[in-house]
Amino acid sequence: MRKAVFYVSLILITYFLTFRIVIPDYDLWARLAVGSLFFQTGGVLSHDIFAYSLVKPLWVDHEWGSGVLFYSLTRCFGEFGIFALKGIIIFLIFLLILKIIKLQQGQNSNVKILYFILIAFSLYPNIANTVRSQIFTFLFFILWIYVLERVRRGENRLLWILPVTMIFWANMHGGFVAGLGLLLIYALGEFLNRNNPLKYIGILMLSILVTVINPYGINYWHYIVEATTMTRIGFVEWQTINLSGPVHNIGGFKIHVLLGFFVFVLLTFITAVISYIKRYNPDWVKIGIVIVTLYLSLKHQRHTVFFILAISSLLYHQFVYIFGLLGTFIENKFGKKLLSVLDIKLNIAICILVIYLAYLVFPMPTRFVVSPAVYPVGSLEFIKQNNLFGNLAITYNWGSYALWKMYPQCRVLIDGRYEEVYPNDMYLLALKFSEHIGNDWAKFLDIFHTDIIVAPKSAYKPQDLQSLTNWKPVYEDMVSVVLLPRNKVRDFEFYPNYSNTIYWQEDFSKPVDLK
Repeated sequence: MRKAVFYVSLILITYFLTFRIVIPDYDLWARLAVGSLFFQTGGVLSHDIFAYSLVKPLWVDHEWGSGVLFYSLTRCFGEFGIFALKGIIIFLIFLLILKIIKLQQGQNSNVKILYFILIAFSLYPNIANTVRSQIFTFLFFILWIYVLERVRRGENRLLWILPVTMIFWANMHGGFVAGLGLLLIYALGEFLNRNNPLKYIGILMLSILVTVINPYGINYWHYIVEATTMTRIGFVEWQTINLSGPVHNIGGFKIHVLLGFFVFVLLTFITAVISYIKRYNPDWVKIGIVIVTLYLSLKHQRHTVFFILAISSLLYHQFVYIFGLLGTFIENKFGKKLLSVLDIKLNIAICILVIYLAYLVFPMPTRFVVSPAVYPVGSLEFIKQNNLFGNLAITYNWGSYALWKMYPQCRVLIDGRYEEVYPNDMYLLALKFSEHIGNDWAKFLDIFHTDIIVAPKSAYKPQDLQSLTNWKPVYEDMVSVVLLPRNKVRDFEFYPNYSNTIYWQEDFSKPVDLK
């Protein structure tokens, strides 16, 4: 019965994480567009067709496989197909964590659902969005840890899984380098543990070789080296951890979105202190994983997920020991009866919490909502319905939505494919417009011929836009303003009501028009 309650609770937690947010991620649109192009052309394009600004001569799309899968699912199952994919992957991640925990100390390990609630809360900032290609990296990363831990126990027959899955990983998301990093850590760690590291080095070499099985060949690695070493400006997830935020607003209380990560860091620190005091034999593989993933997490917030996945699975039993010490202290201080009462009340509270989380997203959503509070829904409809053609200057976050919805009627200044398509100088130029940075935020107008501007209200006040003397606002929705050159302003026939929910839905399986 306890086992059934555990798995039902795990399913409900997965349900919450899957359906909590129904607003499409900014990057999803470009992935769908790539998927559509794949089926229409029979392959991936080597050059960009969506932008009117400066682009790289070769478009290396490290997420092309994700786009094909996303688009295939929408064609077969509608938007629910993407929700289902996300839910399956999240549940598999939880199951792999559980398997690694049991691998560490026997199949009879009694894992509490509260622990998975902590893991879910910790992962929430990285997986709460509708779906992003990174989710494949999270799945393969934890899968590789599971396989490598079994290999460490002598199951060398499983090594073939790594290069085979690497072929898929490298074509789904550029985060495959995390897998190569794992192999390097295991090789060095086992060497320090006085074990033979050659099998890890051999499989590392083979895994590197199979990454060239992609549409771009060795050019893929030119892109990967550039993308992993570049400095990314304007992205919160690529910044160092800031203790002041961002925050969740839960019931009026502000809670840091990385609170779960901080909890695991604290538990890991206590584990390290106890291990030092008790002079435990060091496991250099685990020590290496802790050091590398913690360093990367502190350097870039985006990488906290790797630390959480690895530490929550590999150090679970050390954490249980810490809580055992706390339980012993409570028992000695207040008696065993109080501890039993607290345990009963905690289990009741956990059940209530899990049921409440599921209730928050009940009934099950089956469609995305293109919220006018997030996207320039009305502005793009205004452009579309009034047959305005040409080059569209739109912000970085909205660019993917615009290229998916408006191409070939309009081409965009920039979009979320940033390092894939645009040189860094082009991105920095567009960032000034996107975020209203400096006095030369409109410099792009002097460099690229632009026919339409969609400016974000969050960054621009009316007086800011009035400084563009040759441009005039012609429409605005909840989040944006449409500007046209004064010599192109006319009496427009359509002024869409963006509050009409008909505009909040899109056909995610529509093909990109290549005519």
